[in-house]
Amino acid sequence: MHDATAYGKALNSARHLTHPGPIDPTRVRSYSSGSRAGTIRLPEGAIVMDAIAAHLEPLEIRSAALDLSGLVLGPMQFVMPTYSKTAEHVAYYSETYFRDGPVTIEEGTATYGSRDGRPFLHGHVLWHDEDGTQRGGHILPFDCRIGRDCEIAYVGSQDIAMEARFDPETNFTLFGPQAVNPKTSGDLVVAQIRPNEDLVDTLERVCAEHGVTSGRVLSLIGSTVGARFEGGPAIDEVPTEILGLKGSIGTDGVGRPRLELEIALIDAAGNIHRGRPSRHENPVLICVEAFLQFHRD
Repeated sequence: MHDATAYGKALNSARHLTHPGPIDPTRVRSYSSGSRAGTIRLPEGAIVMDAIAAHLEPLEIRSAALDLSGLVLGPMQFVMPTYSKTAEHVAYYSETYFRDGPVTIEEGTATYGSRDGRPFLHGHVLWHDEDGTQRGGHILPFDCRIGRDCEIAYVGSQDIAMEARFDPETNFTLFGPQAVNPKTSGDLVVAQIRPNEDLVDTLERVCAEHGVTSGRVLSLIGSTVGARFEGGPAIDEVPTEILGLKGSIGTDGVGRPRLELEIALIDAAGNIHRGRPSRHENPVLICVEAFLQFHRD
């Protein structure tokens, strides 16, 4: 057994973490396809996962970015990032927290896909508790119910599957994209970024590979090794969860893709940090899932 705090801080000395398993040689996976967008009406009392799947499964949507802003939950269960108690993971999940609700999600997105052949989602959200304190966390979709009739929006793909599979490198089960139709292309890019790859640099590289010079970030969920923000304080705690708040894609002075990104970060103490992540200074902790929508030149 390793001391959880000491283990995380020792690894943080270089902000490049050694995971327990063999390094996957493919550090980024991304595919493009056409998109399908719409809204989902969620009835009060329904289990979150069941209600979303009931709408998307008949449409044969295999992956989607869900905008959870305005989602009302009650009851709600969630976890936050924390230090791992063993060397089996570089970071882990906290105990499960509970809110009776109703809780209105102010900002949040989720990746929709499948796990073990069943619909599944991975969502990070922000809200305010009754005492006015802002909170954030990773919702447990089978353990949350809709607290009041509401609607959420989605943009998804029938040709790219997001599948949750065990990952030997990190010792977690992670969402990753798989092309159902290898020849597909279109206005939607679905990507997975693996540990120790820089967040902003890698997203810009994905844009370049798919010819994206104008577009937006629909959803960005994952974790970084602490954080460095432009003009802001450094976050040195290793465990984090991040949520993309705003993201636009343009070009720099020589025509290369340039990403303007704002994120929220939840640290191990539950504090919420906001800012623009610096280039070259924000390695991915476990994984990042991203959905980008764009216009080709």
